[in-house]
Amino acid sequence: MFELKKHQLNFTRREGSRDGNIKVTIIQEAYPERVIGRRVGQGIYVGRNNASQDREELREQVRGLLARIPETADIGVLSEHPGNQLSIDLYQEQADGRQQIIIARLGHYRHKPGDKTSNTVAVFAPGHDPVMVKQITFSEEDLKYHAQGKLQRGQEVHIFSTPLGNMGIISCHDYTNADILKKIVENDIEILIVSAFNPATRLFIQYALADIHRFSCFVIISNIANYGGSGVFAPFRYNGPKRAAISLGGAVAYTQGETSAFLEVDLPIAELRNLRHKDGNTQLDKRCPWTPIQPSEEFLSAGQPDYKQKLDASDYLHNIDLEELMYLPNDNQGKFNIGIAQLKCMDEEDYLNNYYCVSCSPNAPRFIKGVQKQLEFLASNLELTGQKLDFLLFPEVFLPLEMDSDLKEFARKFNTIILSGVEYDAQPETLDDPQMAHGSNRCFIYTPTRNGEVKRFQYNKMTRSQYDARIPATADGEPGNFTMDKGSQLLRFSYGKHWAFGVLICYDYSHFDIIHKINRPQTNKMPLDMLFIVASNPDSQLYERCCIADSHRYYQYIIMCNVAQFGGSGIYGPVKTPGLRQTLLSAGLGTEGIFIGTVDIANLQKARKAEYMAVESNYQHKPGIFQMIDFIK
Repeated sequence: MFELKKHQLNFTRREGSRDGNIKVTIIQEAYPERVIGRRVGQGIYVGRNNASQDREELREQVRGLLARIPETADIGVLSEHPGNQLSIDLYQEQADGRQQIIIARLGHYRHKPGDKTSNTVAVFAPGHDPVMVKQITFSEEDLKYHAQGKLQRGQEVHIFSTPLGNMGIISCHDYTNADILKKIVENDIEILIVSAFNPATRLFIQYALADIHRFSCFVIISNIANYGGSGVFAPFRYNGPKRAAISLGGAVAYTQGETSAFLEVDLPIAELRNLRHKDGNTQLDKRCPWTPIQPSEEFLSAGQPDYKQKLDASDYLHNIDLEELMYLPNDNQGKFNIGIAQLKCMDEEDYLNNYYCVSCSPNAPRFIKGVQKQLEFLASNLELTGQKLDFLLFPEVFLPLEMDSDLKEFARKFNTIILSGVEYDAQPETLDDPQMAHGSNRCFIYTPTRNGEVKRFQYNKMTRSQYDARIPATADGEPGNFTMDKGSQLLRFSYGKHWAFGVLICYDYSHFDIIHKINRPQTNKMPLDMLFIVASNPDSQLYERCCIADSHRYYQYIIMCNVAQFGGSGIYGPVKTPGLRQTLLSAGLGTEGIFIGTVDIANLQKARKAEYMAVESNYQHKPGIFQMIDFIK
């Protein structure tokens, strides 16, 4: 597989450098058009070792690139250039002379005479020898060169402890590998730098926008100008007038299209550290035009958060074989019809005033009647059309326990697996203190069997978000909370060896290690075919980006159901679809209804097992994780 290598880079920061900010310069330069292709087989690598251009001419071009990095910069990141391999001494000279960290992509580089080449990124730090970061997993073009014995894999994942902060530096296709990424982010990374030579710019931007939330770190992407997509991403949102370059929440600056570009950005490293270590209630400097994105629980706990201890337990995962339960899939096992019930939940006051037991609200009868009518309408349509519905998904903390029998009957009648967030249990009639109440945020999974029985499984949320278990604010305006009893197990459902799915509740999905554990319980275990997310979250756009990123990173379908007030429910997969990228279904803000989409599991599995993706395939190129799974080999 691969090993982790830690580097301690000690040097004195440049004179005038501020501890609170890090100045980063990104240079996105064009690669010669005559030696770069657009698709597989067009000769992308023909010129990467092309020595036909004059050596001194190439070195002079690199000198010009280095001259563009200001003396005030702390970090310089340069895209791949034909002269980079010939100019290692120039890069080191600038790093030493200006007390800068310089990162430059070398491309296919032979480290010693007679060695095979490796896809390499070079890291230059003051007073240290260059560190060569070799790519571990390969794109399809790389795989062809590897099969010919012309390209070798790296064996090490590199992280760097520096006076500027803790950095992870990763090469192109390795950014698609969830196993490698997990190894990096386990080491308190504050800056993740991705050096790319890749046309999948939109996908990498989605990765970055998901990762700034999950890892609460800065993400820097460097690409060649022929492809674009270089940028700097931060776990903050910009407050102020809208700007074309800051239209994405979390994107400090980024490039669009094919353009040579120069980006100079200040990273507020002090604000990041405050956000990560002050329980999410950080008071930012008034001059700082940022609003923080709530980090995962990993960064909000003084010690190790509870969920991590539970994930480390041997019984953290409950495996349920539906075939053994006598569940019988509908006729077409290759495709599944999935219903997403994006419906309006009850008002916030109904939750806060009743300890999240919506049945306890005087408004409950009308709400229950409305949901029952939605189920009846769906049932009548299924009966009229004869359409099969394999799965039905409801939002987080949504259905009253009173509807348990309604769901069981629907599941039995239509042979539908139902996944639904449910209300908290009612509290005792008298409580000495509202904060003494207890409740669990949970999801019920109803599974019909061929003998007419419906089995119900329960998964309790393992993490606590800012929206969980609240009570009305006190007289002085301070928000209150009551006790939330967290879960200790994840559920993974499989139908024999045919297919598998899992379910996560909202904020659990913000935690990369939880996602990784449910997808990769063992290194030779295939990721889930489907991951269901039940949510009640106002930041639906952020979660949508996570769905798009993860659907490719784990090469699976991700189905999210949010409440209608927030929208963003949808079905996402590693597919090439007209219109929205990787999006099979998307429901907007305020839109209410039960939407049905179809996922093709049979063809997804074929794509997973294919050695090379056919040009006419409807699926995207596979991520790096699939080179690590024994089953694929």
